[in-house]
Amino acid sequence: MTSISSCDMRANDLNLELDDTPGLTLVHRVARTLRKAIHEGRLQPGMALPGSRILATMLGVHRQTIVPAFQELEAEGWLVAKACHGTFVATDLPSFDAVGQGIPEAEPSLGFQLPSYLKPLSTLEEGALRLADGVADPRLAPSEGLALAYQRALRRHGPDLLGGKDVLGSLLLRQAIATWTSLRLCTPVSPERVLVTRGSRGGLNLLASCLFRPGDAVLVENPGNGAAWEILQRDLGLRLVPVPVDAEGLCVDGLEDILDREAVKGIYVTPRCQFPTGVPLSEARAARLVELAGARRIAIIEDDYDAAIHYTAQRPSSLLARDRTGQVVHLGSLSRLLAPGLRLGYLILPEQVMPFVARKKASRGDLGDPAFEWAVGDLFRDGDLGNHVRRVRRTYMERRDHLVRALASRLDPWLEAAAPPAGMGLWIRVRQPLDAEELVARARAMGLLLDPPSRYFFGAPEPAFRMGFSQADAEELDRAVDILAAAVKATASRQAPR
Repeated sequence: MTSISSCDMRANDLNLELDDTPGLTLVHRVARTLRKAIHEGRLQPGMALPGSRILATMLGVHRQTIVPAFQELEAEGWLVAKACHGTFVATDLPSFDAVGQGIPEAEPSLGFQLPSYLKPLSTLEEGALRLADGVADPRLAPSEGLALAYQRALRRHGPDLLGGKDVLGSLLLRQAIATWTSLRLCTPVSPERVLVTRGSRGGLNLLASCLFRPGDAVLVENPGNGAAWEILQRDLGLRLVPVPVDAEGLCVDGLEDILDREAVKGIYVTPRCQFPTGVPLSEARAARLVELAGARRIAIIEDDYDAAIHYTAQRPSSLLARDRTGQVVHLGSLSRLLAPGLRLGYLILPEQVMPFVARKKASRGDLGDPAFEWAVGDLFRDGDLGNHVRRVRRTYMERRDHLVRALASRLDPWLEAAAPPAGMGLWIRVRQPLDAEELVARARAMGLLLDPPSRYFFGAPEPAFRMGFSQADAEELDRAVDILAAAVKATASRQAPR
């Protein structure tokens, strides 16, 4: 059979519409769409398919979604790729019934009712750019150094470490964290005040479950950290009271009125690099916040999630350094310095609180990996981790500046973003009349995974969203801006007056 050239075929004549079967990823929906076209004869054996870019435009998806769909169909025998010629429908097609048209088998019905607050884990598409938040780039992690340190840990201290006796975490790591934070935060910290946790989120859950009871009121920033809100509100049953954030961080002027009305038990705040905006809490506001908390005997949870990645010489002081009355608990993350999959964080607690939090940690059986903790402490002690932080800080700053320039050159005046002084993500404001929620949804469909504005706000969201840059190199960031530009164009054209 003679192959039909793609030049002889009008792509629009295929009349392709993206399959809408629920529960399938975009890749599988594209593959199912093409199988159906072959089955119905719109794509004949031997016919050349439109190029991946053309097909992506026809189906309203990103090209990176088309490529794995082609690969899936090639593996099943529906398509054949010919070097320098393109992709063709196979001349010897498999049985359509043999592969079940790509429909997943029906699962048995659930025999009980799920709580209404549960939400399914979003399917992450193959080839998609996941930039909803900035995270450490695992490609830059000191993998070799960690591997050698882990081996040393087991060879030198295997029996002790594998016994898992230290509830607080590896002593070597706690000593290293105490030294590091004492220098970085300009306040003395002893190892006896440090407790190692399974990531910063695990630390927040552990701490809040000790300090508060269901129904207690906790002040949070608005906009703020939706993931932390889920832990506090959904998992622990706390009542969240939002406080506005502006260019100087948390607005403390109205706090006294709130504290007079509400029996507030705690304040959760990201003062040195506010999440999601990236602004630091001003010195005057920081002093006033600690003063108010001390006078009212309210616990402050200071989440220092990104402040170690700082790009300017002037760095805001921590609330922990200002604390003279034992109000502040400091929450930090080593995963954000090394790699997101490592799940390693720490708490700096008042010594009076330590026994209670340690007991709760022990009762949960969440003792972590002592050998790995020792290995990270070894990297701290030898200076390797400090060198790693300095290296990635330079890389992340280059990526930050690259993304800011690309957004300014490609998407002004629709989007506005300034380079933050610290952290791994940009706070991007969307100019009216562009619909920010629709823009993020369109970008997601094209292969750029971002969180919508509603993720960051109590009540009506402002037109803004966060975009990470630390985990993507210049080429990946350019691709992300390409997707954003296409999403902006599609959103603006739909909203334009007719």
